[in-house]
Amino acid sequence: MYKLIFPLLAASLFLTACGNSGTDKPQTAAKAQAPAPTSVTGTVSLKTPIPLTTAAHLKLQLVNVTLKPSVAIAQSNSPISAVPAPFELAFDPSKIDQNAFYVLEVAIADGERNFVAPRQYPVVTKGAPAKVEVVLAAEPTPSEKLDAEYASLERAIGAMKIARGASEDEASTTAWDGFFDSSGLRYVREITDYGDKGRINTYFAYRDGKPMAVVKENVPAMATRPNAVTRAGWNDQGVLVLKTKRDGSTTTELADNDAKALHDLAVSKFETVSKKKP
Repeated sequence: MYKLIFPLLAASLFLTACGNSGTDKPQTAAKAQAPAPTSVTGTVSLKTPIPLTTAAHLKLQLVNVTLKPSVAIAQSNSPISAVPAPFELAFDPSKIDQNAFYVLEVAIADGERNFVAPRQYPVVTKGAPAKVEVVLAAEPTPSEKLDAEYASLERAIGAMKIARGASEDEASTTAWDGFFDSSGLRYVREITDYGDKGRINTYFAYRDGKPMAVVKENVPAMATRPNAVTRAGWNDQGVLVLKTKRDGSTTTELADNDAKALHDLAVSKFETVSKKKP
């Protein structure tokens, strides 16, 4: 009996192995014959939700980063009204080199606000997917960068050397403080008092000897807070990036000619106060 069982068992195992081998071959062939992707799809969202305006556009690029410089294989630029939002970027599969690395570059441009990806998203080759979930982060706007630079300068004036001056005429009295660091004049704080007509506080900030920002406050007589504030600021290329005018609870854009007048005033003030370096 034992002599009969062992040959039958061996035959059974052989048939099972043959059956599995026959089943695996079509599966492997099916995987090998899977069609190459012709698009990258996914969803884009924001790390910190911020409403988009009607000017917002979604920019997509499929980029070969193995080449130097990198080359865009496909790209699109389309309006986007809200996030999360689905996207699809079609491409020509014949342009894909399976030995190269590809990344999907995603960004949203919304006026002066840009949203960018803090990380890269590999796609298509080297085992990378053709579908990705993209999360974008907001970059500071040029005006926000200037605000931060101005605030940092204001915090630093306590450690700077100070020069003071004053003047008066029939209608007003003016006093100013100039703050200097090793590079020269950086900040001027000026108060012009018009008596029962109130006063004007003006703050001038400088970068490399050129106007960086001007803040002008109109303060009514007997009041401690301004009822109107005008602000203008320029980046390190001298381009106007901050121009606002607040009157009460209403904020509007400062006219370019008014911003230029503040710039000219800042230049004149620099020429006067920088001569008083302590």
